[in-house]
Amino acid sequence: MAWFLALQGPPKAGGQSLLYELDESADRDKLAEEMASAAVLDRVVPVPAVFQSQRRPVTLYVRPAAWGVWAFYEMSDEERRQMLAANPLVNALAQAARQQQGKKPTGPGVP
Repeated sequence: MAWFLALQGPPKAGGQSLLYELDESADRDKLAEEMASAAVLDRVVPVPAVFQSQRRPVTLYVRPAAWGVWAFYEMSDEERRQMLAANPLVNALAQAARQQQGKKPTGPGVP
């Protein structure tokens, strides 16, 4: 099971949501303390994370004061797949991709 950092923007800024998988080296308790104090001081916090597509470790620089809500939570791969499957935006994008694949090219130069 992996740990994640979820960020939710304030409603006045469009309420954007982001989700990042934490690197195994991340100390969640220390990060939580740093993010809480950084929110007051409006400074950035380095967060060890992993890019999903390439499984490469990266460092995110998060400014907690810019986010309405942030949280750490643990999720299995199966729970993550279920969450993505239930996401209406992800489902709409997948449906649009399937529809595009089903269309035949038309237009000038296409027999």
